[in-house]
Amino acid sequence: MRTREQLSHEMVELGYYCEHDQFFAPAYYWPAYKTLGKFHKANTFSLDRAIKYLDRYLLLPAAKEYLKHHCSMTDSVKQMFPKAERLKLAEVLALEMIGEFRLGNY
Repeated sequence: MRTREQLSHEMVELGYYCEHDQFFAPAYYWPAYKTLGKFHKANTFSLDRAIKYLDRYLLLPAAKEYLKHHCSMTDSVKQMFPKAERLKLAEVLALEMIGEFRLGNY
């Protein structure tokens, strides 16, 4: 089981950006949280699918938005936030969400 301490600094920063940005979190993080909560509540939750879902619909848009606001125009998403690292972050986020779901926080 991965934790945020095992991630690179860039991935930790991206994770916090996803969860706490005043414009990004309501548009992307909370809808993803609610969607995965529905699957967990219906007992059809799959960790592998959740990781892929979070990478595609949460972390990739977050990486693009983060680069647009905090980096130069010459930085690329693939260079700054490689897919292998984003998948590790997606796993950490999915496991954190599962912990919340088990507590009944949907």
